[in-house]
Parts: sequence; C-alpha cells; structure tokens
Amino acid sequence: MSVLQARDSPHLQIRTVSHHYDQKLALQNVSLDVAKSEILALLGPSGSGKSTLLAAIAGMVTPASGEILLGSRNLLELPPEARGLGMVFQDYALWPHMTIAQNVAFPLRARKYPRQKINSRVEEALRRVSLQGFQPRRPNQLSGGQQQRVALARAIAAETELLLLDEPLSALDPATRSSVRGELAEILKKLDLTTIIVTHDREEAFELAHRVAILVDGQIQQHAEPEEIYERPANLTVAQFMGVNVLPLDALCAAAAVMGDGLRQLKLAILASKKASHVAIVPERTQLAELPGELQSAIPGRLLKSQYRGGEYRLQVSIETAAGRQIVEARSKKPPAGESVYIHFPVEAIHPIPSHLVIAQLETKERYPRSNLTALKEESV
Repeated sequence: MSVLQARDSPHLQIRTVSHHYDQKLALQNVSLDVAKSEILALLGPSGSGKSTLLAAIAGMVTPASGEILLGSRNLLELPPEARGLGMVFQDYALWPHMTIAQNVAFPLRARKYPRQKINSRVEEALRRVSLQGFQPRRPNQLSGGQQQRVALARAIAAETELLLLDEPLSALDPATRSSVRGELAEILKKLDLTTIIVTHDREEAFELAHRVAILVDGQIQQHAEPEEIYERPANLTVAQFMGVNVLPLDALCAAAAVMGDGLRQLKLAILASKKASHVAIVPERTQLAELPGELQSAIPGRLLKSQYRGGEYRLQVSIETAAGRQIVEARSKKPPAGESVYIHFPVEAIHPIPSHLVIAQLETKERYPRSNLTALKEESV
C-alpha cells in the first residue's frame, strides 16, 4: 500500500487549530491529515502562518484552540522534548567547534542515553544520510548539502516519529540549491518518516512532497497532490500564488469570439461549471498557434517578451478583449516569427474556477511575526 493510499489512517492529525498574535490572526481553523511516511509541504507566502503551524506542532507555540494528534497522543499536552520530533532549521544549527559525530550525538547525550547506544545511533543516523566515515570532521569542512545531511542525521538519531523541516534549502546559494534539492528528495524517501516541510518555493514543495497544503492568510486554501494544485487550483488565490494564467471568463470568451466558430468547443469546456467566473491555464499548456484556423481555441495577441530557457521559449503575450487588456504566459519550442501571434488554449487544459470560491486577492507582504524557534533550536543542538 502506497503512502497516498493510507490517508484513511492518518499518523498526524491537525484539528481546527487557531492562533493569533495580539490582534493579528495567524491561523484560522486549520485542519490537516498526514499519513504515516507521507511528506507534506506547507507552501505559502511570507506571513501566511506556515511557521506558526510548524511551531505549534514542535511545541514552541500553544495555539488558542484545536488539537494536534500524533498517533494516539495529543502533542499539545506534551513538552517539546517528549513529542518524538526531529527538526532541521534553515541554518542547520550545527556547533562549529564539535565534530560531526558530536553534533549528531548532542541531543542523545542531553537525554542521557548510554554511551554505547549513542555511538550506535550516531553511526546508524549517518549511514541513513550517506555520511559514513564523516564522524571526525567539523561542519566547516563540509559543503552546504553535507551540512544539511548532518542536521538530518541529528534530527533522526533519537526515536523520531515526525520530522520537521523549516525552509531546508534557504541557506544554500541558488547555484547549488537545485542539486541539493534532488539529494534531499532521495534521502527523505529512504528515511520513510512522516515529514512536514515549510517552504515558500513551489519547485521545492513539488519535488520533495507527496502532497502540498497551500496556506494563505492563516487558512488552508487547497490540500492535494502537486499536479492537482498546479493544474486545477481550487480558487483564485491558489491560482495566483501558483503563477498560472488567470483570466476572467468573460474576457476569455470575448477574445475567443474573434475566431468565430473557435468559441464553440471552448464554451463546452466551461459549461461543466456554469457558475465559473474565472479560468486558469498553466503556462506550459498555453502555446503559440501557427495555423489558428485549424484550432478551436486560438486567440490573437501581441508578443511582449520572449526569453529562451533551455529547450523552450517563455513568452508574455497581450490579448485585447472586450473586457480589457490581458497578459498571459505561454511556451514555444520555436522562436516567435513576429509581434503578431496567436495563442492556443487547449480545451482540456482550461480549468474553471467557480465564482463562490473566488476569495480576496492574494497579499504577500509580511503581516504576522515569524514564530521564534530559537528555544527549540537550542533544545535540538
């Protein structure tokens, strides 16, 4: 049975958790289920409540209401050190004067494990993250990716039931982030631990996690697998945060009407949801049309920008409609021949967003203070 087939028996249950800082609401009735061995990404902009939720699970924030269950235990009734958690911080929080073995062993020594058990657990933890033989080195002798693996080893050295990662790749430079992300994905898969990752990076969430929970304004907007999140956003807020093309339905229909009969099948795709007010189309499915007369949803437009990105051109195109000027992103394997182009929206790629699910515009500025995890960091190291 796969991880995603085990959803009917969640290992971690978050039930109607709410929290606020003074008068600022940080979490509002958040509920999530995470299966055993599942990797869940909490994805959202700064100030969305991601770190507050992670801190509530870890024990550094006591929510105003709700409950958090790990197996049969209510974590909110337990101190942080008794929750069976392991945590990896943004900066990894490694002691520079200690060897790798000493860093990994530190939480075990703090819990007064016998020396022989400490040695065997350190060796096993380093083996699980592919750092055998690194015990005598110090953090400054390792690459950023290796330091991250040391932090992972320390987090899993004890009896860890739940692994928490707070922006695990933010400390890395952009040149190495992609390769380390792939390494981290493989390691997390091998660890086979229930894991929650906090991130604001879509690619990071999609590559590392089985499922993604979009958190905006302290509320879960959508909780699904990456493909569902990206190609079929639940509401306007998710669509905007994902960076897909979002068009008012009347604007798309007005533009498509220019093609005459081309509107017929476009309408059929939208009638499945008669209450739709917007449509979402991912840029990867939005393409240039060379022979618009043969397509059933091609719209004339003006090329604004073309940039080659290794194997494809990324385009910005303006379409003029009765509802006003709309800008869409598209992809093309060939360079555009001129400014006048046709944009093709494949019918199967058009996702209607029902009007009752269109909520407030996405705001990304910081509104809630980031949870202070310093105390937990010191507990961990």
